[in-house]
Amino acid sequence: MTHKQDQQDKDIGAQAGVPVGVGLGGRNYAENVKNAGPRGHGFAAEQANHLYDRVRLKDAKVVGGDNAKNGPDRAVNGTWIQSKYCGSGAKCIQECFGDDGLFRYLKPDGTPMDVEVPRDMHEAAVQAMQERIKNGKVPGVTDPAEARRIVRKGHITYAQARRIAKAGSIEGLTFDAVRGVEIAGKAAGVSAIMTFAVGCWRGESPEVALKNGALSGIQVGGIAWVSSIGAAQLGRTGLERSLRPATDALVGKLGPKVTRMLVKGAGKNLSGAAASSHLSKLMRGNAVTGAVTVVAMSAGDVVRLFQGQVSPAQLIKNVTVTTASVAGGTGGMMAGAAIGTAIFPGVGTIVGGFLGGLLGGSGSQAVAKAAMDVVIEDDAKKMVAILEQVLGEEVETALLSQKECQQVIDALQKQDLPKHLRAMYAATNREEVARKLITPLIDTQLAKRPKVKVPEDTAFFAAAAKLLEEAAAEEEGHLPGDGGNPTNSGPSGIFIV
Repeated sequence: MTHKQDQQDKDIGAQAGVPVGVGLGGRNYAENVKNAGPRGHGFAAEQANHLYDRVRLKDAKVVGGDNAKNGPDRAVNGTWIQSKYCGSGAKCIQECFGDDGLFRYLKPDGTPMDVEVPRDMHEAAVQAMQERIKNGKVPGVTDPAEARRIVRKGHITYAQARRIAKAGSIEGLTFDAVRGVEIAGKAAGVSAIMTFAVGCWRGESPEVALKNGALSGIQVGGIAWVSSIGAAQLGRTGLERSLRPATDALVGKLGPKVTRMLVKGAGKNLSGAAASSHLSKLMRGNAVTGAVTVVAMSAGDVVRLFQGQVSPAQLIKNVTVTTASVAGGTGGMMAGAAIGTAIFPGVGTIVGGFLGGLLGGSGSQAVAKAAMDVVIEDDAKKMVAILEQVLGEEVETALLSQKECQQVIDALQKQDLPKHLRAMYAATNREEVARKLITPLIDTQLAKRPKVKVPEDTAFFAAAAKLLEEAAAEEEGHLPGDGGNPTNSGPSGIFIV
């Protein structure tokens, strides 16, 4: 398998996995963008406690997204939880009571939900709940000792929750990094499986296909992890507010039916204003995550630009093609998931999103590259022309046969050509770099030639005498008038001066 084919397999894997990472990163952005609001620390605490329970392998779910009145925020192993992170323990408990003074977070059976409070305010919150129970303000509960069962100690403190909600904090970065692991894992899995499958279809051994799949998964997973962290951090800044008018206007033009279909494809069964708001957040999330992904994927080219290995024009071209691929893949995944959900919810959502992302990404990349090829010629094409020229010179000098020449070309195609071409571009003497790449391959072919033993002089004389005898005999066989042409006959013409 050539290096070019190997790279093509990885590219297909990336085109399948990158949209997954962007889509999941966009959802993560949409779910956590509330952290930047006035009460963002409360949402941050809810998400952080949820993440902590999930890491401990508990059956934890965030259920407050349905906006049900007096509904739970979280559920852990079947227990309904209302999260309250306020400035004091008493304030946390006060928030749990309505205008009538009664506890308002009740389960369907009439018993109180658990109340989750900051870790450092637990005792004060328990005491405040005990006073409420004594005053008969908690329906169905008369024993103040029950306060310790109802009031749950959160996994993080109030100060930690506030820091998680801020951009650039250690706690916030840690929280985003842990959340990003799941996103990276899913994107890596899709990329690895697709690369492995394509490799097997092209005739690779399972071992080689598995190795390439693992490498593609690591690369795409790393990009998804970094991008999810960067996007989540940007969601806590003023960028979120600046993008909102544009995405709100775009959602308004889509109409309620398309909006609901897209939101349902993203895993939310919402309608009306709630659907429009969520889709607008998803679009902002996808845009920000996609932009960070493009930056992450283009970082290598930027470094190579400063190292002189690529031209500014090549960088612009690569970034443009990458942007088109990421945008097309993300849009295709959203559209494909929506269509798949409408046809066959569940499996259709997954299959439609996968196919939409793959086709959208590869199609957009092909169109963008074709358009940019008209404007900017690849640095690689210029370097390949030099490589071909040097190859021709060296092959002629070494007197290679056609078979030997083909073997040199085959060996050259197995090299990491992009790396060597970049080195050529950065070099002052590009022909010399090309010659250093080609010469060892030619030497390998020359070493395979059988050793030639030079015959004795007498053998040469004998061969020459035989040729003369054969030429004389041929002359005698072509006398004038027999139709022959002795002066233009084959071998004898060589020796007639």
